[in-house]
Amino acid sequence: MMKVYFVQHGIALSKDHNEKRPLSETGENEVRKVAQHLKAHDVAISKICHSGKLRARQTAELFAEILNVGVVSEISGLKPNDHPEMLIQQINDDGVMYIGHLPNLQHVVAKIAGSNGNSPVIKFQNAGVVCIDIEEGEGRIEWFITPAIC
Repeated sequence: MMKVYFVQHGIALSKDHNEKRPLSETGENEVRKVAQHLKAHDVAISKICHSGKLRARQTAELFAEILNVGVVSEISGLKPNDHPEMLIQQINDDGVMYIGHLPNLQHVVAKIAGSNGNSPVIKFQNAGVVCIDIEEGEGRIEWFITPAIC
């Protein structure tokens, strides 16, 4: 069995405020809150992968800092409009956290959880984490946490 984690980046500033869209102060605080919750519950993350967009990279760096994860890297398949299979084909290690964007993450999680991939099976929230167990090619959502419940 393999556990993987999917995270929508933290709340970012609007394009009008900053074209690069870094995390807002609220976004940073919520990511820290969720990461502390994972740490308190001994969630083991082996590495963190992100889309390369600033808000996803900053989210990844905060999780890595708090959870003591030494490997953080940019990979393909996590941008907003990437095809879900781009990421799904890369999922082969236990304990990896993938930080990306909507609508891509919704489609990836739906496909892994057995849906056709077009209908969301979970309503993502900024800085929220979905844990999925994958066994023999089948995925099941084990849990989902959001900043509001941490």
